[in-house]
Amino acid sequence: MGRYKKASIIIGLLMLLSSAPFVCAFIECSTITQFFSACSIFITYGSPDPIPGSPCCDAMSGVKNIANSGDNRQYVCRCLMGLIDAFSPNATAIATLPGLCGISLGFIIAPNTDCSL
Repeated sequence: MGRYKKASIIIGLLMLLSSAPFVCAFIECSTITQFFSACSIFITYGSPDPIPGSPCCDAMSGVKNIANSGDNRQYVCRCLMGLIDAFSPNATAIATLPGLCGISLGFIIAPNTDCSL
């Protein structure tokens, strides 16, 4: 009986450890929103003045790093669509940020973007 219990514990631990990368890959929208908070002055006042500065473009690089995988890209896209809905008067400023920083997220930030692609 002791052998079966030890084997069950080992199998359980292996299953838990094998699922760890999936748990770590989950990104919350609040994380994406925090990245965009570094660009709050640009989002509030729009283009061309003030232009997004280095902290803002560094934040966009962080968003790009999160959006590198297919699943994360879709999730980041959905978060950004929610951000655009919440700040619709400033949607154009939000949409132009990655491009002004020379970054591509792999999708276009626009109200009608299909994030499932």
